Amino acid sequence: MNDEIEGQWPQFRFLTDHNVPDSVGNKLVLLGQDVVRLRDVMAADAKDPVVATAAIADNRILVSWDRDFNQQRFMSPRFDGLSRLSMSGQEMGGAARIEEVFDVIIFALRRAKGAPITIRVGEGKIQIHL
Repeated sequence: MNDEIEGQWPQFRFLTDHNVPDSVGNKLVLLGQDVVRLRDVMAADAKDPVVATAAIADNRILVSWDRDFNQQRFMSPRFDGLSRLSMSGQEMGGAARIEEVFDVIIFALRRAKGAPITIRVGEGKIQIHL
């Protein structure tokens, strides 16, 4: 995380999974975030464990739009360092939803102080698991 510049959000590093609409990544960029899209760094059909490992290795928060990362295999110590922003609901409203709750996302990320965190954002809800 970089120091917060007056009037701007602190910057965090995100990796958007293949199923995340470009509009969500674009919104994060407009909000001053460092975003890398999966397709720019590996094959779009890369297996989830490979994606998770890449996010951990590059100290990025994985943005996903499926529940695959809730599976038991991601509870193993191998993935203890994985932070996620898990989206659900209608994809076409994802960017607007990110903007609506971005202050809560930033609060949670700052509160985590670099520790792994999972933030679930859906229609009408947000859940934070530290």
